[in-house]
Amino acid sequence: MVDARVFRWVDGSVVGEEWCDPRAGNVRVADSWLVVDGTAVTMDRHINRFQSSVSPLMPDTDLSLFVRDITALIPTTGRWFPRVEAIDYGDGTLLRFHLREAPKPLTEVILATSTHDPRTDPAVKGPDLERLGALRREFDCGEAVILSDGNIAEGAWSSVVWWRDDTLHIVSPDIARLPSVTERAIRDHAATIGAPVIESTIRPEELNGCEVWTLSALHGIRVATEWRDGPTLHREPGRVEYWAQQYVNKRAVISES
Repeated sequence: MVDARVFRWVDGSVVGEEWCDPRAGNVRVADSWLVVDGTAVTMDRHINRFQSSVSPLMPDTDLSLFVRDITALIPTTGRWFPRVEAIDYGDGTLLRFHLREAPKPLTEVILATSTHDPRTDPAVKGPDLERLGALRREFDCGEAVILSDGNIAEGAWSSVVWWRDDTLHIVSPDIARLPSVTERAIRDHAATIGAPVIESTIRPEELNGCEVWTLSALHGIRVATEWRDGPTLHREPGRVEYWAQQYVNKRAVISES
């Protein structure tokens, strides 16, 4: 990832961050999304997810003004991966915005099963991001898959879904995990075309012969080409290419309002 320009929300306006403030503490909430030439896939859902987690921390702050101002900072050309975050700061909470160029998108991924779960709050994106990123380095893979009582919960930085025959399977809501914006977009398209979707629980070893995807805002859909020390995976010709294109087609011009 290239260096980012960092801004903070001060007295109702966004100002440039010119130094690293040692008083800045832990990340409480964060969210990121991909912007391509001024367009994004359901950016509003990322913002809503961020706002729902931040509001209890900053009940007197008008987050809509923060969102308006940081949206205006995103260029209308090029590939960007902006990040909003709320961090501990002194006795309160500070809003920050990172304007980052997006790295090259990936379409395939190698998976490995994590032997432990570092998450402290699975339903909130932010507080566990560093620990989750460390999982991928620990297991030297494109994505480490976290288990809950032996069943698939999610990837370190992604949602995990799988296909058995022509049915899309997603993780049961009974398993604690982050509400995935990208997964929601895929489910929306499945509903549009009438593709069956089943919520279920499954262990990695039960995925032999299935097609497995990881879903994230940065890469969209990545198809798993290998699961190290895990199941033997299948890839249906043309399937991921079709769904990836439908996902890209959902991009819409972002708005400052």
